[in-house]
Amino acid sequence: MTVKQRLVSWFCRFRAALTPSEAAWRGAATALWLLTGLLTLAVLVADVLPDFSFGKLAGFLIALTTLLLAGLLIRLVLWLFSLLSGRYRASLFFLLPLFFLLLAPGAGRKGAWIVAAALLVITALLGGGVAVLRKEGFRPREQKVTLAALGIALTLLVTGLVVLARPGEPPNPAMADFRLEDRTLDLANPGEPGDYVVQTLTYGSGKDLRRPEYGDVVDLVSRSVDGSKLIDNWEGPGGWLRTRYWGFDATELPLQGRVWYPKGTGPFPLVLIVHGNHSMEDFSDPGYAYLGELLASRGTIFVSVDENFLNSSTADLADMFGPGLKEENDARGWLLLEHVAQWSDWNSDLEHPFSGKVDIDRVALIGHSRGGEAVAVAAAFNKLDRYPDDATLAFDYGFNIRGVIAIAPSDGQYEPRDRGTPLSDVNYFTIHGSLDGDVTSFMGTSQYSRVELTHDPAREERHFKSSLYVLGANHGQFNTSWGRNDMGRFWGWALDTRPIMDPEEQRRIAKVYFSAFLEVVLRDNVAYLPILRDARRARSWVPDRFYLQNYADSTDFAIASFDEDLDPVTTTLAGGRIEGEHLTKWREQWMPLKYKLLDTHVAVVAWDNEAEEETASFSFELPEGAVATSPETLLVFSLSAADEGTLPEDWEDEDSESEEEVAKDGDGAEGEPSDEDDEDDEDEDTPEPLDWSIVLTDAAGVSVTSKLSHDRLLYPQVQAPTRRASFLENHSTSEVVLHRYAFELSAFTRANPGFDPTAIREIRFVFDVNPKGAIVIDDVGFAEVPVDADGTLATAPDSALELR
Repeated sequence: MTVKQRLVSWFCRFRAALTPSEAAWRGAATALWLLTGLLTLAVLVADVLPDFSFGKLAGFLIALTTLLLAGLLIRLVLWLFSLLSGRYRASLFFLLPLFFLLLAPGAGRKGAWIVAAALLVITALLGGGVAVLRKEGFRPREQKVTLAALGIALTLLVTGLVVLARPGEPPNPAMADFRLEDRTLDLANPGEPGDYVVQTLTYGSGKDLRRPEYGDVVDLVSRSVDGSKLIDNWEGPGGWLRTRYWGFDATELPLQGRVWYPKGTGPFPLVLIVHGNHSMEDFSDPGYAYLGELLASRGTIFVSVDENFLNSSTADLADMFGPGLKEENDARGWLLLEHVAQWSDWNSDLEHPFSGKVDIDRVALIGHSRGGEAVAVAAAFNKLDRYPDDATLAFDYGFNIRGVIAIAPSDGQYEPRDRGTPLSDVNYFTIHGSLDGDVTSFMGTSQYSRVELTHDPAREERHFKSSLYVLGANHGQFNTSWGRNDMGRFWGWALDTRPIMDPEEQRRIAKVYFSAFLEVVLRDNVAYLPILRDARRARSWVPDRFYLQNYADSTDFAIASFDEDLDPVTTTLAGGRIEGEHLTKWREQWMPLKYKLLDTHVAVVAWDNEAEEETASFSFELPEGAVATSPETLLVFSLSAADEGTLPEDWEDEDSESEEEVAKDGDGAEGEPSDEDDEDDEDEDTPEPLDWSIVLTDAAGVSVTSKLSHDRLLYPQVQAPTRRASFLENHSTSEVVLHRYAFELSAFTRANPGFDPTAIREIRFVFDVNPKGAIVIDDVGFAEVPVDADGTLATAPDSALELR
């Protein structure tokens, strides 16, 4: 007997010795039933029979039955799998995790299961059918089942391709006829190049292995810094591969960047931009050249910072159960401050080419995606003496960062002490596209909500925050290196890129808004501030799109922010009161975004004439003398449509006719709804813009009214499907995006000279236009009237005001 035969014989004897007999298996099963029965009986005796009630017994039995049915279902699934051949079953179990992993990034968790199931059926039918035909030849009379299987597979395949390829219905019919009103400022377009000659260079370690512009041919050599205390998981096989690729580890991170700067003696303000997460081998920092050329020509030193070494890579999968760097956005933000420190040193070095050319007192940060979160982290760290997560790391920054711009930012990737990054008294602007296929939720609004602006009329220094939501913009086109595909080369198959706006138009919006923001915060050119409140003030410079824009500044005086307590009738203003009449819904809550909570409380109210015949209203009562207003004051509030039903949760329509009676009254045959009824139902299902009356009442009881549409109608929530089919969407396709409304009190006074704008006692929303609606309200208050460069008020004309 050979050695091989001996081994096989020994293995067979060993397996036989370890294999239980049928009697043993029966005994094990019986023991399992007995144990489960005893445990069930123990729960029955200990928890159900004492203080016995029928409800307790019913609940126990229902739970028991449900769990047994779940076990039966599992048994059924296993039985179905047992019907498969051993070869196919082994292949399925072996390949299914890999199969799912290859689909999940593009299709999402839910979509991956659907697509995986469909592909498994199709490939099984196709593979089996083709194998039979290859073995037996083509004999249609004898192969009906085989041909039917092939036909079903091809039908499923074609159907799936059609579903993915067909254009969907326009998701936002209410915005189809929207046109952005032209109230363009009488100023030069901030998105146009300035008069400075633009020069370029790079700075870096001089030892970069992948890019000569940071290696052998670098123009300026910069230092490296130790970021090991801020970076987790640069270790193991993935960390070793990362170090091998770049030639350095977390203890020696290079400060590297591409610079566009104006020719001249300066000093010039400094603006740094940092990219977000992307494949680290596909370098992201060159993608902001269009901004560098523009801003340098307008007298700014612009740096596109290289942080590609913090990005993800397929090499990270070498650590399969913990791939990539962990929560590294604190390191991204900290590195930005180290770059500013490097520029400060160069500016102070009399021998350096940039000596005295940098206005280090005027600094702004711009970030994209994770970089958009990182700039907020940098602004927070800038005011600290120690690293929040490890106080042994000292900070020594304190730069005058005058503004932060966040492009489609993430939020919560880094959370100091398990909370969102707080900011105070810093100018903040965030922009997001509705068709962002990567960061699908406008997470910048959460950071916007956490920017605290000190209201102190005695302070000369003022700060503001602004958000802009652009219908049709995506994630990647703000960076020319990223483009239209927000999901990567392979997984981009699930994205529907057809509705995405033209890339040059998207970047034109960025140029205008970023430049205007920087004009305000770096050059104190407040004439451009109205653009950051109202897109109509830039209509001639930006594409005619649907925009949602929120805004607040340190002149705002809060009446109701809905954050003060649990009582829905109290206001932020002490002594005030909120009242609602004939509403079908009224609550205050944290507002959920697509996959996290908006970091602010809001009020949600709804009305429906079907449930309440009287006109609904929502009002804010102000105590006498609590608010110092004048004709130059603005009434402001932020609104969004609420994507929910308008009837009460317990509503039952007792007066509605039966379907048969409705059909008899219509044009259709008995028992069949008419085509006209179908059209009416479709119209009812289509959300429409909302309007209502805004009534102000003074201390003498004099009231004056304006319509909400005096500023702008409230449009339904933007529907933003980013995938080719609804089952591929990971989250809801809409969310709350607040838009700021502003009404000048002087216009109310002109409509009724008897109205006293200095003694307002009530602000009332009267829902007298639409028969039903549901809305989200936040930040009701007053603000100082901003004045445009031409000396006119930055609000709508008063022609829409009517006297009541």
